[in-house]
Amino acid sequence: MKEKLSNMDMALYAGTPIYKFPKYTAMLINQINQTAQGTRPKVVGQMSELMQEFKGQTAKEWEEWYNQRKPNAIKDATDKIYA
Repeated sequence: MKEKLSNMDMALYAGTPIYKFPKYTAMLINQINQTAQGTRPKVVGQMSELMQEFKGQTAKEWEEWYNQRKPNAIKDATDKIYA
């Protein structure tokens, strides 16, 4: 049986900061992103394929690897969502 990891466990494992947001923040951001289409494959790449190619372990390694392949993707996605 697979053990379910909490968001806290994943953040600790990835070495990323842990943020505390008000209750409905994630739902609101997800709805805005869905409308803006900021994380569509044409903007950020096909994540299922990218994840299979990535051989690193940490969030920092992913960020460096991803930025080499899609140098403007994070900025482009962020700009679409903010707009």
